[in-house]
Amino acid sequence: MDKSAALFRASNIVTLDYPLDAALISALAICDEAVVVVDVNSRDDTRDVVYELWKRLGRIKIVEREWKFDRMWQEKVWNWGSEATDAEWLMFHDADEAIHEDHVPEIKGAMDNPDVKLIRFPFIHLYATSAYKIKFPLTHNTRLGRRSVSYRMRNWCRDDHPKRAVCQMVYGQEEYNAHLSDSPILVTLENVPVMHYGWCRSALALAISQRKHLAWYADGGGLGDGRIPDIAPWGYELAEKIEGGSVTPYDGPHPAGMQAWFEKHVDEWEALERE
Repeated sequence: MDKSAALFRASNIVTLDYPLDAALISALAICDEAVVVVDVNSRDDTRDVVYELWKRLGRIKIVEREWKFDRMWQEKVWNWGSEATDAEWLMFHDADEAIHEDHVPEIKGAMDNPDVKLIRFPFIHLYATSAYKIKFPLTHNTRLGRRSVSYRMRNWCRDDHPKRAVCQMVYGQEEYNAHLSDSPILVTLENVPVMHYGWCRSALALAISQRKHLAWYADGGGLGDGRIPDIAPWGYELAEKIEGGSVTPYDGPHPAGMQAWFEKHVDEWEALERE
């Protein structure tokens, strides 16, 4: 198999409650190495955490850069990561995502096929706790691709994008988006979901994250210096969302690496269940 690398971004991951260790464990089961682009202006212990993970897990390259939070920041950071590796296969992996270890053989099998250039995954978005999932427009996303087809991530928040719901789409010599189904080089692994845990982070972390995104994208600026806003904790409105049908129970498996992160949230999750 050609060399593979998973690309990560890390900025204020402690404050924002990202399970980066579980995400890295998940990705390193698939890829030969991981590249973590660290924001040197993080306001917490992000840098120290990443170096501790490098000591513990190995196979991690660390790129330290000063991030500028503008409307194109995501694409820029992904590009810094891809420049730090000579891998043919690039996997774009967020710090709040993981793939179950049982699915690794199927992913590697697809990567071994010389005709496959891009690999797309379904998404399961957990919400509030690990026991619920929420419906989001992003149902599939292409996250693995060969460098030789000019695979890269494009900034998802562009105002001129006709379908913002299919965010973080992959571009090559032609455009391959989340709805392309007839390409001979694009494979969708329907039974291999990416588990997205960003919406079951702590209430304060989630509120901060949402405020920062609104500042970057909706009004074109605001928190461009990366500072942490002073804001009230997020209101999950779990019961209301369950009643409205947007949130439903999830009783499927979780990646083993997520267990330690789950244990940190037990008290908060139990409180949500009692509301």
